[in-house]
Amino acid sequence: MKRNILLLFLAFIGMSAMAQEFSTDAIGKMPIEIRGSKVYMEDYQLDKYTAATCFSSINGVDRSSDYLKYRKGYKVGAGLLIGGASLSVVGFGTTLAAFVSAFESSLVGENYDVEDVLLGVGVVSMVTGSLCFLAGIPTICVYKAKLNRLEKKYNTSLSIGASPAGFSMAINF
Repeated sequence: MKRNILLLFLAFIGMSAMAQEFSTDAIGKMPIEIRGSKVYMEDYQLDKYTAATCFSSINGVDRSSDYLKYRKGYKVGAGLLIGGASLSVVGFGTTLAAFVSAFESSLVGENYDVEDVLLGVGVVSMVTGSLCFLAGIPTICVYKAKLNRLEKKYNTSLSIGASPAGFSMAINF
């Protein structure tokens, strides 16, 4: 009888030691949600460094630098998308203004060298803006998918260890 109690006690100590090693603190961990590149915990937005600490231990692996890298890539893609669209619109307006000005100058019979320069600037702006816009779309998609995978890994984890109710195993989805 004493031997069984001793073995049970040793097994419990061994399981506790293993649980300390493999625990990811999933018990009591609040789920997060990533909207765009911002991290929310219970509808409260975390700053980027607090959010990075959330990813400091996912199944024993530090993923905080990955979060910061994916967040930066997402923001670069958004900048390319918005900046490219804006540059295309400005280029279109410049090109349209050059055509209208050249048409007015030709009606009056004046030389329209300035309009040629405006036309070139407008076309270059439209092409550059379109390329930036087109580069921004896949950049956003790639980094958003990486952020979503990181969120899923954070919210889905297995933990074995002590809880307020005693020894337990938890799977969070």
